This record gives sequence, C-alpha cells and structure tokens, in this order.
Amino acid sequence: MNRPTRRDLSIAATVFVFVPTAAHAYVDPGSAGFVITSVLGALAAGGYIIRGYWSRLKRRVFHSDRKAVADGDGSNSTDAPADDGSAQG
Repeated sequence: MNRPTRRDLSIAATVFVFVPTAAHAYVDPGSAGFVITSVLGALAAGGYIIRGYWSRLKRRVFHSDRKAVADGDGSNSTDAPADDGSAQG
C-alpha cells in the first residue's frame, strides 16, 4: 500500500475544510461573545510577544552601538582619577 504524499494530504485537508456539511447544532448568542473575546485576547497576546521581541532587538542594536562608541574614544571616566583641584604638590 502506498503512503499518502504531502500533495494528497493537502488536497484532503482542503476538501475537509471548504466543503460545507450540515452541523445540526445550536449556537447560542453567548458563543459570539466567546469568539470575539478569544480573538481579542489572542491579538493582545501577539502584540505583547511582538513588543517583547522588538524591545530586545532594539536593546541589542542600540546598546552595541553605544558600547562601541564609548570604548572607541577612550574617554572612560574610570580610567583616570578626577581632578577636583585639591591635589597637593
């Protein structure tokens, strides 16, 4: 017996999804509220995830630029003691 190919499975999935069948079920008005709440929750979660990855990406890009500039010019305040005018001699 031949194994089903990816093409065969995609055709079967397409037929299963797009060919209408009778449901013989009752959908109460509260179901629409549940669906809307679920979609809005999924959108909010997706936005939160995207925001997290975006801020992580910005931090990597911009902090690496600042560090390269600070390390490259040699003006680090911890390299030499500060001259506050109270030096003796």
